[in-house]
Amino acid sequence: MGFGLKWINFIRACLSSSSISILINGSPTREFSPGRGIRQGDPISPFLCIITAKGLNILAKCEIVNDQFRGICVGHDRIVVSHLQYADDTIFFGEWSKRNAKNISKLLKCFENISGLKVNLKNSNLYGIGVAKNDVEEMARYIKCTAGSTPFTYLGLPIGVISTKAFSW
Repeated sequence: MGFGLKWINFIRACLSSSSISILINGSPTREFSPGRGIRQGDPISPFLCIITAKGLNILAKCEIVNDQFRGICVGHDRIVVSHLQYADDTIFFGEWSKRNAKNISKLLKCFENISGLKVNLKNSNLYGIGVAKNDVEEMARYIKCTAGSTPFTYLGLPIGVISTKAFSW
């Protein structure tokens, strides 16, 4: 992403110079270095999360430009939507095809290799709008994630409900 060596070394120092101890019966143990990166609640965590999400965004855009993943067209202007991100949460939108599923799996594997982070496919869901339930289940097995069903909630918003109904609001 074009960060300078000085900045990279600063971040590396933040991630590797910490030490912690544990309280056992009210007494602290000897300090030790954690085995992996930052801890939950670390002040630098949100910043690194945004940088990491930006990396996934760049990979996804490359897949679109190279016609490896096809998003969906929406509206009168036929705007292509391929993914939305919020903090560490990403949702992909795409044409229903095995090719798209295979390429999104490759994209996520590439992201894992580059970032060192692991995408938890067991906590990931695949939804098919206007697709038979057994086709969704088959595709979910293919990409090793969970088959979801509509309606569902994303970031607190109902997805897959008829929005003209009062109960959906």
